Amino acid sequence: MVTSLNPLSLPLVIPLIGLAYALYNTHWVLSRDPGDEKLKWISDLIAKGAGAFLKREYKVILPTGLILMLIIGATYYLLFHSPSLAAYSMLSFALGAVGSGLAGYIGMYVTTRSASRTAAAARGGIDEALKVSFRAGSVMGIILASVAVLTVSSLYLAYSALVKDWALAIAPVALGASLMSLFIRVAGGIYTKAADWGADMVGKVESNIPEDDPRNPGVIADNVGDNVGDVAGMASDVYESFIVVLTGSLILISVFNIPKVFASLILSVTSLVLLSTLLGIQVVRGRVSGRDLALASMRKLGNSLIVTVIISSLLIIIYSILVVKPLEAMALSISVIMGFVTAVAVLYITQYFTHYTYGPVKDIAKQASLSASNVIVAGYSYGLLSATPVILIVAVALGVSFYLGYVYIPASMPIEGGIMGTALASVGLLSLAGIVISLDSYGPVSDNANGLVEMAGLGDETRMVTDALDAIGNTYKATTKGYAIASAGLASLVLFIGFIYEAVSYSNPANGALTVALNYLNVINPLLLVGILMGAVLVYVFSSRLLTAVGKAASELVEEIRRQFRTRRILEGLDKPDYDRAIDIATRHALREFMPPALLAVAMPIIVGLTLGWVALAGLILGTIIVGFPRALLMANAGGAWDNAKKLIEAMLDPELGGKGSVAHKNAVIGDVVGDPFKDTAGPSLNPLIKVVNTVSIVFAPAVAMVSAVNPVAHLGYLILLLIHLL
Repeated sequence: MVTSLNPLSLPLVIPLIGLAYALYNTHWVLSRDPGDEKLKWISDLIAKGAGAFLKREYKVILPTGLILMLIIGATYYLLFHSPSLAAYSMLSFALGAVGSGLAGYIGMYVTTRSASRTAAAARGGIDEALKVSFRAGSVMGIILASVAVLTVSSLYLAYSALVKDWALAIAPVALGASLMSLFIRVAGGIYTKAADWGADMVGKVESNIPEDDPRNPGVIADNVGDNVGDVAGMASDVYESFIVVLTGSLILISVFNIPKVFASLILSVTSLVLLSTLLGIQVVRGRVSGRDLALASMRKLGNSLIVTVIISSLLIIIYSILVVKPLEAMALSISVIMGFVTAVAVLYITQYFTHYTYGPVKDIAKQASLSASNVIVAGYSYGLLSATPVILIVAVALGVSFYLGYVYIPASMPIEGGIMGTALASVGLLSLAGIVISLDSYGPVSDNANGLVEMAGLGDETRMVTDALDAIGNTYKATTKGYAIASAGLASLVLFIGFIYEAVSYSNPANGALTVALNYLNVINPLLLVGILMGAVLVYVFSSRLLTAVGKAASELVEEIRRQFRTRRILEGLDKPDYDRAIDIATRHALREFMPPALLAVAMPIIVGLTLGWVALAGLILGTIIVGFPRALLMANAGGAWDNAKKLIEAMLDPELGGKGSVAHKNAVIGDVVGDPFKDTAGPSLNPLIKVVNTVSIVFAPAVAMVSAVNPVAHLGYLILLLIHLL
């Protein structure tokens, strides 16, 4: 083992380089030509609407965040009688929440202002337009990864030197990120799909006008929603997963008594992947050549991911050999690379089930010639099927990494080394967040640019360029949802195991954690079964609440658009629509509807843990993961398939289906409208739900464990006595 090398130097320095590069890209993008006055006016409407929504949302979130932060501090102080531990835990929570919110806001600030610049650049061809849109998206990806690595590395470096129980102090950073992600995902998802649904139902279905027609009052709200949901929402989601998996891995190192060099090594691995991301981004430059410009551009973007993976793998192999023993280095490197392989495989599996060049979407489009019900049944069935290969890939990655860790990673018990191996695979998958989110954030930029070209009337040649960019963006928006869902599942499994060990160590300190866990966590334990069933209930109630919220918001927006069409001469082009009214309706509904399901996700683990004990809470976590993970894949992929079936018909890729305005197109639009809240609201929101249940549980694990030390029958009475004591 090389002791002269300081592994913590990389995760403190490389993220700063990443932030500097993100600022440079921001300056470069914003210095491009924003277009003519009409283009700038429409772009400013979208930017102001998105910014106003996030500011109003943050104001709603702030009181809840402050209350929860104080509860965390008070709980740690009462349990451990340590003012410093209480203060550090509150600081961690605040940094997690602020980092998540900041990453989303900065990225959205750039993307909302880059769509007009992409549209203006498209007048000169696809080369410059692709460069502008991808660089804008890369700002989000690089900032997200840089802030995540820097935050966790700084907290680990400080707390491991200042606090004996540093794992307890660092755990709330994951809860802060999870809470912010849940709120942004839920509220943003309700907003974006209510706006999209309302605009499509009245515009395309009832009035037979184009998707981005400026006469539609809901079209600006729809473009605002693209940024609120697909940029800020996705960014906060993956940022949260990144924070969760890093924090969970560090907690496992602490509870397993694994050498600390592995903690700094994990953080260094993520920083090396960030460095590789900065190099991979450079692939997207130069001319785009070929007969099919969309396909050539997509290959160039895909190459940036492949280059990032190859460079990352080489750097990690070299670095691990320098830091740990050869066999340990082999186990670590392969486990991390298994995470890379899983990420790439999930992206391509999702692409197969959601892109219109493959069989599933082609079949859905053919079903559209029969009826809308055929479209919905076919899309739902392919959504169900799409979860299978992803789950199998994840299972293989976990199995291989567990075996390598079991045999080669030093720990008190081999099984703990195996668990650490699975954590390394999860770290590998999440460390690609920078490049994946760069590709994802490119999508809303190209989508908005395409809408701006239509609304500003920039001509058919420019529209052909932005159509090609938009088609690529839609593909990456769909495929990266699969990545986000897989990352949520793996990150949650890491935290789940950390929760088990932490709860057992506090409730049964005299016995071995593994022995106690195996005794209690068996399928004939009624508390475990009750918890699993309650986890399933949470997933279903949460999903139902979000779908209902989208329907309520969309129905009011539909009535507003109909009213404007009836009372004003908008369709004749003689009056301008009232965009602000449509934006306000979507905003009010989103902010009113998102809090109940979000608070349910936070409160349920605490209630179950304090009333039924840690075994029931373990069941709740497990039920949420087992039911929520495949359901999220189903909803996201079914929605993406419905969306692209509609686009296949619109692009006349199958002339027999008739194109826009045909019966098949109208049926496909209905399928797309059904799929919108599936793929952009309920499905993606299950990611933070799964992680919030885990992060709340692990932060309050000491309190739950101490309550669990009492006879299960006395749990509720003990809770009442504890509340009386606090009052």
